[in-house]
Amino acid sequence: MPQIKKEAAPLRRLPPFVRLTSHFLILSVFIIISLISNTSAAEPLTLNDCIALAKENNPKLLQTKMGIEQAQASVTDAYSSYYPSLGLSSGYSYSDDREGSYSSGISARYTIFKGGYIRAGTKIAKAREKNAVESYRLNENQIILSVTEAFYKILQKQEQITLINNVLKRRKEDLALARLKYNVGRENEPVVKEAEANLLQAEYDLMTAEQEIALAKLGLNRLLGRPDEDISIQYVDRVIEFPALDSLVESAKNQRPEIIAEKANREVIEAQVTQAKSNYFPAISVSSSYGLQGDEFLDQNSNWSAGINLSLPLIDGFSTRARVRQAAVSLKEEYLKLKDLRDNIEQEIKQAYSDWNLAAKNLEVSNKTLEAVREAYQLTKLQYEQGRTSYFFLQQKESDLTRSENNYLNAQLNLRVSVARLEKAWGRRTQ
Repeated sequence: MPQIKKEAAPLRRLPPFVRLTSHFLILSVFIIISLISNTSAAEPLTLNDCIALAKENNPKLLQTKMGIEQAQASVTDAYSSYYPSLGLSSGYSYSDDREGSYSSGISARYTIFKGGYIRAGTKIAKAREKNAVESYRLNENQIILSVTEAFYKILQKQEQITLINNVLKRRKEDLALARLKYNVGRENEPVVKEAEANLLQAEYDLMTAEQEIALAKLGLNRLLGRPDEDISIQYVDRVIEFPALDSLVESAKNQRPEIIAEKANREVIEAQVTQAKSNYFPAISVSSSYGLQGDEFLDQNSNWSAGINLSLPLIDGFSTRARVRQAAVSLKEEYLKLKDLRDNIEQEIKQAYSDWNLAAKNLEVSNKTLEAVREAYQLTKLQYEQGRTSYFFLQQKESDLTRSENNYLNAQLNLRVSVARLEKAWGRRTQ
């Protein structure tokens, strides 16, 4: 029987508005998917990335940077005393007994000599600017240390989560083995319950570590000045090279921001001594003026004047002498502060250097111990599988292994942090 072919019905064209809406929806979905992909594919931050973000966004550093700007403005203000002052005036006055009068004039004044007071003022302003810069460096070094410690804390928690997952896998295997032996009558029920408790403890440790890493990320983000953003980190190993201890101490005594700031304070006090002594000398200035005055605005008489002024305080109740003595005592006190600061820095460097060496040795010991404990656990597990030892010894060796693995992670963290603290004590960061 011949088959009858039916022709397909022609497609109905959609209205232009519907087609435009469909295209818009498809484009919107594509953009959203792209944004989600870009967000999820965001590159993790290295330690140097985190430090750069903290330098740019940390609120405390931004506030300290404003102190530098204020000090720079004070330097400009101090230098203004080297320039003459120039004034322009104009006015109109009227009274009952006389007609109104107009007046206008220009005046200038310049201080030629003031006993070194002006020059000392500029030295004070420049020294305070240097102090502000070193205060910024000091805060910057502290922020760098805080960021480094927070970064390594997150890194340790990540490694700890990996470790706990391995412990979970290990304890699940031990539980399965204990249940298998119990089912065939080769193990007792308390052993199974103890294996179940060990597994639950590992699950609890995992939950705790996940909460701790979330809090650690929140703390790091606050240091970076971006508290509401998610963060992932990537560890990049650094080659650490420190000079000998004597070189570290000598370098720190010269380049630490506290040292440079204290030297700037000493310069301030030395300049203040000069300012106090300036009252022993006369002050010399020159001045001139030119003015117009009259009853008519366009018809005024002119007058001018010029002169030189000299002033010298003769009796001030020993005020100048007292100020000089106070400044001299403050200068001696500043020398003692600087010496004490150098001694404290030397002690800090030696302590940080010792901590670094001990942390490096502790990591080496922890690594050797971990290798030995891991082999002991593997041997004990094999013996338990063969029925040559009890679960008690297996559980003991597994606990020793977990403890050694955690000790190794802590030793890694201590070494990394000790390096960061030695760098801060040194006053610089090695790359």
